[in-house]
This record gives sequence, C-alpha cells and structure tokens, in this order.
Amino acid sequence: MGIIKPTLSITANASTYTPSADAGPLSIALSLSATDSLDVTAVQSKIVSPTVADDQVLWDEAAFTDGAETSGTDGGFVYVKNLHASYNILIGHKASTAALEADGAADRLMTLKPGEFAWFPWDFTADLIMDAVGGTATNGLESWVFTRTQ
Repeated sequence: MGIIKPTLSITANASTYTPSADAGPLSIALSLSATDSLDVTAVQSKIVSPTVADDQVLWDEAAFTDGAETSGTDGGFVYVKNLHASYNILIGHKASTAALEADGAADRLMTLKPGEFAWFPWDFTADLIMDAVGGTATNGLESWVFTRTQ
C-alpha cells in the first residue's frame, strides 16, 4: 500500500487581459486547485501506439478484477496523455465493437488532441479501449493505472 497525491491546478487571466493573446475565457481571472491523498496498492504504466483499427484494448479490466466489483471499493485511477504531435487519440470503454471515431459513438469517452491529458477514476467494470484518428500514433499514448486500496 502507498500514497499518491494528485493535484489539479487551473489558472486563466480575465477576458480583458492584455496582451489579448493571454486573455482567458471568463470576465474574471480564474485560479482553481484541487488536491487529494489516495491509497493505492499497485501501479502499472505503458506507452502504446494506437492505430485507426477499431476496439484496441488499452487496459483489460479482467487483469484488475475478479468480475465482482464493488462500487467505491474496487477500481482505480487512470492517467492518459497524447504524446503524438499530430494525431488525435480517442479513449472509450468496450460496450460494443463500434468505431470510436464515429459521430455520436456511445462508447467514446473522450478525444485527446496532441499534448492533452486526462485523469479519471475507473471502476474496472469494462475494458478501456483506444483508437487514433488519421493513422498510427507511434508511441503516441502514455497511460498509468493506480489501483485503489480496498
């Protein structure tokens, strides 16, 4: 068992800020921060090469659980970052074999543009899947899973 301390900090200037290239989206300046202290039992990481093929497994839920997940007890936290310079990377969950890039795809959770990242909880109840838009994003996705202490 170990402790991780994720921190999210979002700052933006007011929309009236000059120079205008640094102006923010709100009429006021924004400074938002959140920190947590999380107990974790295991950590896994990898850098993968998403392609345009449908239904590529990023993380297989069966590798983390026995199939009897308890809400709020089982699960963990996932970090993903698009390392590719030009391709968007799609992240979803496996409810079908539908293409994640289809408009309105119900399985798609997010699109990561180059340089974007996400941090989110995952209950280990479905595989996390990925696709790249435009081609193979060689070594284009970094991902970490931090398993929650039960």
